[in-house]
Amino acid sequence: MRRCLIILVFIFLTGCSDKAIETVIENDKQKITISYPVTNINVLDDAITSYINKVHTDFKEKYKYFDKPELNISYTYKELNEDVVNVSLNAEIIAGKQIDKIKTFTYNKKAKKFLTMEDIVEDIVGFDYELKKQLTKKYQNVSIDYLEELSYDFFTIDDENLTVYFNQGEIRYDNDNLVCLDVPLSSLNLLIDIDKNNGKDIYLNLKKRNINESSKVVALTFDDGPSKYTDEILDILDKEKAVATFFVIGNKVQFYNKTLVKMLKGGNEIGNHSYTHKWLNRLSQEEFEEEVQKTQDEIKKATGFLPKLFRPTYGGYSDKLKSYTGLTFILWDVDSLDWKVKDKNKIIENVIPNVKNGSIVLMHDNHIYSLQALDEIIKILKKEGYEFVTVSELLELKEMRED
Repeated sequence: MRRCLIILVFIFLTGCSDKAIETVIENDKQKITISYPVTNINVLDDAITSYINKVHTDFKEKYKYFDKPELNISYTYKELNEDVVNVSLNAEIIAGKQIDKIKTFTYNKKAKKFLTMEDIVEDIVGFDYELKKQLTKKYQNVSIDYLEELSYDFFTIDDENLTVYFNQGEIRYDNDNLVCLDVPLSSLNLLIDIDKNNGKDIYLNLKKRNINESSKVVALTFDDGPSKYTDEILDILDKEKAVATFFVIGNKVQFYNKTLVKMLKGGNEIGNHSYTHKWLNRLSQEEFEEEVQKTQDEIKKATGFLPKLFRPTYGGYSDKLKSYTGLTFILWDVDSLDWKVKDKNKIIENVIPNVKNGSIVLMHDNHIYSLQALDEIIKILKKEGYEFVTVSELLELKEMRED
């Protein structure tokens, strides 16, 4: 009994070690995509969700009469060392014009407190002087009066730079874009240690399987992951000797790199679903290419595999958008509507009657409802004589049949 008590106390104090990414995607009168990390540090998670909820609620109220306004909240997450975690939340609002806002949190688990710039940089007076000098040099129309009592509340740290951010209201600057400055770590005396990321490269590829040309086939696809449910979905696929194609969001890959490795080792395919799940049709060519390339880079870094398939967010695209990338755009002909119906039996009803030979089924692996429905969907389709293939295998079969 005493041993159990100690374990429970330890869990209460430290939280579960499994971090996760929560994602909210809404596509009704407003397009909303929100992704944020759940760190299992209670104080930090409370601060993050409080900010997310406020921005989300304010957006829905303020822009409810606008024509298809869009809110995207993306994040960066960095464990600076075993004690210190740095999280940034970047809110992008598009409603006639674009407004960017940032909020960052740096938390020391050992000291049990949020850190300020004074806790990070040794010579804060010299830092203040150099940063203001660089601000006026980079942003020549910044109001000097606003720099007198400037604070450095929002910052992130990677392996090379300390980046300081300023929201529009903090300095008198004549647009709504974020103001930011990179300060090389090599030029600073830091009060905390920064652990460098020296991960080993992994090289995996799709397993080559022999599919009979006359087989009755279906391709299951999952969007918007990975998530805390994806490993269980992979376990079901493995148990049933089935495969699927996972169109992943790039900014989740680092958190779920082991899950992506598991996907490929199980014979599943990974596709690209953009980096932050923005509404792609409004992006410039440069912005779209960045969404695609950053996701390609993250997947390759995590697995060594480079996707050839792309699924556009919200299913929206144009021929112009397709011309910006060499990836093959993939949609679907069977929609489970799992995100909407939120019910296992309704998901099954939306899928089974509509599947035909060569179908591509749309599901989402960031919803528990899809996980709950998957086992039964696979078993029913198996009884109907279907074999499960990846999308690339399906495309290859279609070519064979056309020849």
